[in-house]
Amino acid sequence: MLVSMSQIVVRPVLPEDVEGFFDVRSLTYNDGNPIPDDRKTFSVTKPFVAVLDGEVSGGFVYLDLTCTRGAAVLDCAGVAAVAVYPHRRRSGVGSAMMAWLPGYLREIGVPIASLYAFRETFYRKFGYEVGGRRLKITCPTHRIPKTQSSLPIRRLKPTDWPELDSCYRAFAHARSGLSLRDEILWKRVLGENRELTIYAAGNPVEAYAVVSHSTAFWTTDHVSDVAWSSMEGYDALMEIFAGLAMNKTALSWFEPSDSPIYTKYMDQGIEAKIDRPIMYRICDVPKALSLLKPDDSGEFTIRVFDETVPENVGPWRVTFAPGSVTVEKSESADLEIDIRPFAQAFLGEPSLLDLARLGIVKVHRASALTEAAKLMPALPVICNDFF
Repeated sequence: MLVSMSQIVVRPVLPEDVEGFFDVRSLTYNDGNPIPDDRKTFSVTKPFVAVLDGEVSGGFVYLDLTCTRGAAVLDCAGVAAVAVYPHRRRSGVGSAMMAWLPGYLREIGVPIASLYAFRETFYRKFGYEVGGRRLKITCPTHRIPKTQSSLPIRRLKPTDWPELDSCYRAFAHARSGLSLRDEILWKRVLGENRELTIYAAGNPVEAYAVVSHSTAFWTTDHVSDVAWSSMEGYDALMEIFAGLAMNKTALSWFEPSDSPIYTKYMDQGIEAKIDRPIMYRICDVPKALSLLKPDDSGEFTIRVFDETVPENVGPWRVTFAPGSVTVEKSESADLEIDIRPFAQAFLGEPSLLDLARLGIVKVHRASALTEAAKLMPALPVICNDFF
């Protein structure tokens, strides 16, 4: 059954929507079992519903996150728990929610959104695109790199998260796409149902690994969160991993595309595959560009095609100098790009130059491409948080 989106109202959750919201969620994410009352909260999320014919028929939430782009930090909405009643699917409810959200985020000043898709093709319709290449490294125990580091190794608890923060921030600012963590987000990452163990290298910390210990022998164990701020820190991680894997078949963990395993320590039997890609969506093009922190100067004009948020189109004149960017309307455009690959170019992977080589960017002035690439250089993109 096809229903016009004009009959669907998307809005923040009202008190009278709460029961319907969690009923939709129970049928999508809880095997149809009612959500317990103590879980009917929105402590770290902002909830929204879609109402069709007077009935709450769908819902989603987003987390208040941030998104790094090298030195820059942008407010980011981490979209999650998108759900529609099974009998309302194919009625336009999911599409109405996702078409509505980018404009809403732009209105409230959030320039970028991210999500993990059940199907990338669905979210691509609303301006999202996959960014970066998160690699899941699976390394047999006997192939873990044999490294040496002089850094001291300590065992920490989740309550020691402040000791990890500077290392994580250095890791995040060396790349794009990561959310800087406050106390709430650190507790979310480290707050599993049982105590996690953290192994940290260096004092101050230069690398860490978060482990949920399993006593089973000869299994492949997963290290849930890793970061490093120096190569010596990374080498210390490999020493930690060698000890963790002593009675295991293999270990797995995630690394960005500038993975030291892939660039320095690759060996037969080590597997590196793209896993759980994340999608990004630029909701406010001029604001996102204005928040960048370049270390060079230049100028270019650009038009960004966006069917969902026409305010993003421009064209825009972008002028930048070290530490600042000015964006204003322009009469013409040196570069033309769709909103989907623009998110990739903005964050840095695939880079603007990669996209131009593929013909995905329309270039009317070659020097403008060079200038734009100075503002948005290639940079590995990854998100260490799952939502």
